[in-house]
Amino acid sequence: MPRLALKPDSSFFREIAHGAFGGRAVCKDLDQKGHAMAELERGATDTKMWKDVKRKRVRIPDLICTRCGLRVESKTKTKPDLAMSQSTENSRAWDSGMVDADLIAFPVCIPSKEAYWSRGKLGNKTSYWHEKNWVEWQLEGAVNYFSRRALRTVPFVNRPRKGVTEGAEAIIAWPAVFAKADATIVEVQATRIVTRRIADDRQSFRRIGDKQRVAVVASQGVAVNQILASAVRPTVGAALSCPGHLADGHVATLLASREKTQRFTGVKLARLRRDATYRDTARTLAADAEEDIYVRLEAVAYLNSVCGRGLQPLIQPYLDDPDPQNKLEAVITLAEAGTQEAVTLLTAILDGADLPYFLRSAAAWGLGQIGTAEAVERLVCAFSDVTPEIREEALDGIVSLNGAAIPRLLSYLSNDNMAIASGAAEAVRQCDGLTDEHVNQIAQHAKGQNPPIWPVWLLGNLPRSRVNAAIANLQDSAPELHYALSVLWSFCESWIARQWDLNPNAHFPVDATTHVAEVEEAE
Repeated sequence: MPRLALKPDSSFFREIAHGAFGGRAVCKDLDQKGHAMAELERGATDTKMWKDVKRKRVRIPDLICTRCGLRVESKTKTKPDLAMSQSTENSRAWDSGMVDADLIAFPVCIPSKEAYWSRGKLGNKTSYWHEKNWVEWQLEGAVNYFSRRALRTVPFVNRPRKGVTEGAEAIIAWPAVFAKADATIVEVQATRIVTRRIADDRQSFRRIGDKQRVAVVASQGVAVNQILASAVRPTVGAALSCPGHLADGHVATLLASREKTQRFTGVKLARLRRDATYRDTARTLAADAEEDIYVRLEAVAYLNSVCGRGLQPLIQPYLDDPDPQNKLEAVITLAEAGTQEAVTLLTAILDGADLPYFLRSAAAWGLGQIGTAEAVERLVCAFSDVTPEIREEALDGIVSLNGAAIPRLLSYLSNDNMAIASGAAEAVRQCDGLTDEHVNQIAQHAKGQNPPIWPVWLLGNLPRSRVNAAIANLQDSAPELHYALSVLWSFCESWIARQWDLNPNAHFPVDATTHVAEVEEAE
């Protein structure tokens, strides 16, 4: 069993969400410096996991600038610290897959709001446990950046290993001093830095450790968590600005590298930039049986999405691969290709009732990533799938599109198929981007002598203040509908809604064991 598998699910997801939010924060910070950041490692800014099959993640920086090619690894922290984990036992060194020009970012991300709710009970023979944890993350202060070259030139210190539930990896660190508040540098002395806090205009002092370099000057403004001094020189100022273009021959150099992560970067950068110049090289990489599978699959996505090569003959060998990890990566590649043919292939997988759950789940996720009108249609059709978990995956895929999917979903609220109509209503309820016009359309669906169920249910489950204007005259023109909505609103706004459960007597819900059986079969 991999050590990471020992992490509790909730703890593991929290860590994944924390890292993904940090990656997004780094993207935003560097975009403000002129970069155009995108994912380099698949899933670096997302929380999607497939528990049935462990993905073989490539060791490569998380992010890349599509303008200048800068690669950045994000190391999200809960407090300011210049530390990383590594494991020499499985070749997960702190800088595996990196080159000297790569940057390591250290964003500090903390919960600004957090709420926890749980409920459990024991029936005659069956116990039940349900918990929910809401966390609102925020970036706290400055993001600090260091080049891999700079970190490698200074010896690190070892800290105690992580606990077994956190992977039992070693912790390495470089001594550093951080600003404790937004402040102005008053004076830099031989052994300390004097700052004046902006909030209360009071002075404070930060001691400089032995062999630490000062990274600030007098009169400079600093943000909370910004590096003041460290054993390693940070990358700051103009060195973080994007030059706005790739160096001549950059992609060609990457593709010719003997290092697989460089070749992967070259193919992906060419795809993200929609540059068809490298079709011959990509064709060679895709056909090379000894090439790393990530590089080959990235070449497949490039050949299809940029060069117009047929996708099915390129991807089918991977879909037929006996290794489930390779099958999963092939489905994810279809999502990255994002073409009409990819939608068709993903739909066939999603509809394949005899296929393993993890593949169908990945297909639903992939259609949500593509997000075209046809992809939405295919996901809506999956609301009537016989497997409850597939319906939920389709729902998640549509909700990830937020407002973009709402116009198509509204047309399904009155569908004769109740599974599709209910799924469309729940998707609209969860989506961001609901406009007044959308609410008016829902209200029109709900009016009439025999209004369909799900538009009424949807109006009753939206905030009362959000829909009041659209149904202001219902009390006189449609008193029955107004009464039904009042009942729904009263429930949603009551204290009992917090703990409401379909099966309060600890009975198994319908189809609760379906996914468990499929997981056991996959194993």
